[in-house]
Amino acid sequence: MSKFFTLPLLLALIIALFIAIFARILPPRLPLFYSLPWGDSQLVNIQQLLILPASIALISLFNLIISWQLHTTQNLFKKILQFCSLLVSLILTITFVKIVLIFL
Repeated sequence: MSKFFTLPLLLALIIALFIAIFARILPPRLPLFYSLPWGDSQLVNIQQLLILPASIALISLFNLIISWQLHTTQNLFKKILQFCSLLVSLILTITFVKIVLIFL
C-alpha cells in the first residue's frame, strides 16, 4: 500500500480523534452544509461532523480497491487514484480546520 493511500487514512483518523477529544470544547452545533440556506439548516451536531473523516476514509478505501484491481502496467491510473485520494483528503481536512478555527 502506497503512502499516498495511507496519508488520507491517517488524516481521517486524526480528525476523528480530534473530534472525540475536543467535543466538550466545541459548541454543540457547528456549520457544515454551507450550500444550504443560512441558518439552522447549515448546522450539524458534533457526531455528524464525523461525516468528514468518514468521507475521507471511504473515498480512499474505494480508490485503493480500484487500484488493486488494475493491471500492473496501468501505473498512470493508479497514480491518478492516489492523487485523487490525497486531494480529497486535503480539501476535507482544510474544511474541518476552517470550521474548528471559527470556534477556537
